[in-house]
Amino acid sequence: MSRRPSLGHSSPCEPLPSVQNDKDPFNYNTAELESTEASPLTPLESTSTVFGAYHPWSTPRVSGEQPMNAKVAIPRLDLPLASNNGRVSQACHNCRKQKNKCSGHRPSCLRCQETNVLCVYVDGKRERNARKLTVITTQLQHYEALVREIYPKFDTELAKIVDQALGKISSLSLSSPTVAKTPDEADSSTRTPFYVDHTEEDFNGDISLQAIGFVGEHSATAWLYRLKCLIGQTSSNLDSQFEELSRPSMSSCAFFMDDTAIPPINDIDVLAYPSQEAADELVDRYFQVAHASFPVVGKEIFLSQCRSFYSNSTTYPGNKWMALLNMVFAIAARHSELSGDQSRLDHNIHAVYFSRAWRLHTRDTVLLENPNLQQTQVEGLISLYLLSIGQANRAWRKCGIAIQSAVAMGIHLRSESPGITHVSKETRYRLWWALYLLDILLSVITGRMPRMQQEHCTTPLPVPYKEEDFRDEHVTKLILDIQSRDRLMASLLSFDPSTEPNDPLANSPSPQSMSQSASPSQQLQANVSWYLLYSIDLAAVMREAIEILYSPEAGRRPRSDTELAMTSLNSAADNWFARLPTTYRFAEARDDRAFVRQRTSLAFQYYSTKLVISQPALRSHISGEDPSTGLYTPMAIICLNSAGQMLDLLPDEPNISWLLGCSPWWCALHYLTQSTVVLITQLLTQNQARASERNESLERVQKALRWLSECSTKDPSVKRAWGHFTELLSSQGLKVLE
Repeated sequence: MSRRPSLGHSSPCEPLPSVQNDKDPFNYNTAELESTEASPLTPLESTSTVFGAYHPWSTPRVSGEQPMNAKVAIPRLDLPLASNNGRVSQACHNCRKQKNKCSGHRPSCLRCQETNVLCVYVDGKRERNARKLTVITTQLQHYEALVREIYPKFDTELAKIVDQALGKISSLSLSSPTVAKTPDEADSSTRTPFYVDHTEEDFNGDISLQAIGFVGEHSATAWLYRLKCLIGQTSSNLDSQFEELSRPSMSSCAFFMDDTAIPPINDIDVLAYPSQEAADELVDRYFQVAHASFPVVGKEIFLSQCRSFYSNSTTYPGNKWMALLNMVFAIAARHSELSGDQSRLDHNIHAVYFSRAWRLHTRDTVLLENPNLQQTQVEGLISLYLLSIGQANRAWRKCGIAIQSAVAMGIHLRSESPGITHVSKETRYRLWWALYLLDILLSVITGRMPRMQQEHCTTPLPVPYKEEDFRDEHVTKLILDIQSRDRLMASLLSFDPSTEPNDPLANSPSPQSMSQSASPSQQLQANVSWYLLYSIDLAAVMREAIEILYSPEAGRRPRSDTELAMTSLNSAADNWFARLPTTYRFAEARDDRAFVRQRTSLAFQYYSTKLVISQPALRSHISGEDPSTGLYTPMAIICLNSAGQMLDLLPDEPNISWLLGCSPWWCALHYLTQSTVVLITQLLTQNQARASERNESLERVQKALRWLSECSTKDPSVKRAWGHFTELLSSQGLKVLE
């Protein structure tokens, strides 16, 4: 891509004439001429000179000037050039230099005629500034048009920089250049609708609102809330004074169980642990169903520690490690409970493991103990567990604590410590990126801003090799050689339209070749670490979408800038999809079961990203900001298609075993509610839709409700979501289920 011209740079104006040009005696360098100092006999002007006031004829003359006879009458001009106050529109250069009053005659004024000197008229300061302003304004308009034309080709980092620059330019007022207009002062027809720069709820006085906390506009809960508000406005016959009373509350649209307390288990032995057989089953389940997406712990190190713990019962590893072990048990037991294969486990045993971990986690005698690696890992697993039981707000808070602990330990930066082994370094890098993924996911669920800023992070991306291979010589060299590592990541994640998108590894170097000569190789094979790398890459697009489209600053941008940002972010998501290796290309029909959970997880994550990017177009239609185009704008169509394609990932008939074995089960409800709200919005707001489109959306909504109904027997959060949707559809006369 060619280098983008800077918005703040303008080419030099056309060169001014030079006084030393012998070929053109009328060519002057005005800067040099005006910089000539006046004679000591010439009175210096103050502000009167700026406003064009000239000295009268009786002004003392420059030293050496030929004296004039004051008694000689000057004949009256037939066509006077001066106004009634004696001023002329422009003085010649000689009169201006000598600070004498000029008659303004062309081609030569009277004074120059009398002194027999060359009379030249040049532009004054005002004229030059006006000409420069015209040139700069034209150039700026040209540059801005050029940037808008090539904007969709930018990556997310460049797009963010351009958005900031365009935002600053568009926010300037000509009447007050240093003060930007507030959103309320801006033209509502050009503003981005439904930006959030204030709250209307009392989160301290309302207990139900305290439970769910603030919910931003990119949350599916907020989407349902806006839809209910719209339906209430259009169907209610109440006066406007009762509008606030009839408006639904945000807490009435919540899907998760944040309003349900987590009761403590008091009579519990915190030092107890299951048998080795049960422990092996739980640990294996954890690494199968959760570790690939959130590698909070190092697999090889943790398995070695588990074997050592069960083989030597006399050694106590410490409270923090025991808390970590119990959190692994809790997440695995939660998955086992949902799947229904708890033959060897007691009902709700995951809550027992969680209670033990919580007690051990907070049991140390020192209050507010400084964080360490195991504590950070425990906090990250607690956040994941809380999400799996439907406690999204609590999970978000605990994830923030884990991030703060990680930052306090410097895990957000690349480690160059010689005392840390390469395996431990890579384990810490993966912990950071696991928290990164969890933070982005919870930010979308709650509608809040991400807490991790990539510009403040230098933690390398995880190497795309299995953890079992970390002690391999070539992988070891790759972990330690940051330049080789960066080149490998660039070859995997950079988008080149000229290459075949189905096989981005055709020219990807292996660790051996990268450490030696950086020659291409095909030795890299698909694995769960490779999946993690692409998941992080897509999460970065989601983070950019949230910050650009849903921050309070987004409401101050013109709608055209928002549309450009949506187009650029959608292109970034499509480029990510084009880079996917064949193993993870979820859009293609595949019979093999290898990496099916990773492939499906990437699919849900991809369509969720597209929904967050394109939902402002749907929101604009709902709010009535742009009723002319309806739901047929390109981005609105992308939003509807993404919602339908997300639901198409599910089998036609509900199957909980498939959901738990082939999908991101810890946030399946989030993905189901995202897509269902969008399609219900289409059904309830698009009255003139074609029959085929309406029937297709209706069938997909029916499919989603069947899945929610089937899963509601296992999870009260799912049951609550099913109730919200069926109640809303029934109130509008749509009976989608028997």
